[in-house]
Amino acid sequence: MDSPAVNEVCCELSLSIPFGPGTCRPMSLELIATPIGDAGDITLRAIESLKAADVVIGEERKEVSKLLKSLGIEGKRLELLNEHSKDEDVAELALLCRTLRVALVTDCGTPGFCDPGSRLVALCRAQGQAAARPLPGASSLMCLLSVSGRYLSEFLFRGFIPVEREARALALTEVSREKRPVILMDTPYRMGRLLSELAERMPSRRVLIGCDFTQENETVIEATAAELPALLGDRKAEFILALFPGEAALPARASVGAGGGAGAVERSNRTSSRPERPNSGGGGPSQPAGSSRPGGGSSRPGGAGPKPGRKFTPGRRK
Repeated sequence: MDSPAVNEVCCELSLSIPFGPGTCRPMSLELIATPIGDAGDITLRAIESLKAADVVIGEERKEVSKLLKSLGIEGKRLELLNEHSKDEDVAELALLCRTLRVALVTDCGTPGFCDPGSRLVALCRAQGQAAARPLPGASSLMCLLSVSGRYLSEFLFRGFIPVEREARALALTEVSREKRPVILMDTPYRMGRLLSELAERMPSRRVLIGCDFTQENETVIEATAAELPALLGDRKAEFILALFPGEAALPARASVGAGGGAGAVERSNRTSSRPERPNSGGGGPSQPAGSSRPGGGSSRPGGAGPKPGRKFTPGRRK
């Protein structure tokens, strides 16, 4: 968020930084994607960057500490950036980027995307320093698109719609008029509300929903908006969905997998109240935390990966 207030504060604070005349230190801010459920999805680049960082910025101290502990990283200076951060707080964090190596993480997923991290990125860019450097990783959006079974040359990412009733109704009306696929997200405790609203306003539209991606109870269902509330029941999950334009009628299809959806079961014309959840031994090979597989667990050199048996399960997933 590039606001005059933030820039004014930053100018005042910068007077105390001992830079020489005409000098400009390069900005050092790395945006590190973290797992959205399965701790084995952390990348080697992310681990090395977190080890090398002087400061790690996150949304909640508990979640950042849990992540670093699972990777065996200790003694890092932790700072917070969340929805409660003031302009002055963001300005102070931007100043750290001018003198230290700073890593920015979110509770899970990619920082700067649908979270307060975008404010810091914008301010760093406004100061004329080098752009922030992204370290990509797990993404619920990419997970959903990859299992859509559609060649999507374009779509609209609408993300989180407003909570307030009138603004929410207006947003849903705009979504209903969109001719492209629309990506929607919300919090787990508003999942039922959103599905009910879609069923009421757009009952015949096809919807693909992904719940708890990369976790043992990961579920992917495609059905009409009218069918989804019954299929998911009162389940509360981290979710993301795609609302498609009008299409020819197709039967409802669901995939329920263990440890990432391997061996998922396809079903037609589902009538059960909620998706079946196979136990940890069914539906295909599962990947326990710390198992040896590409990019995850104890297979990394020097034991750099998450400790076996630990599961990093943060909140909102992006």
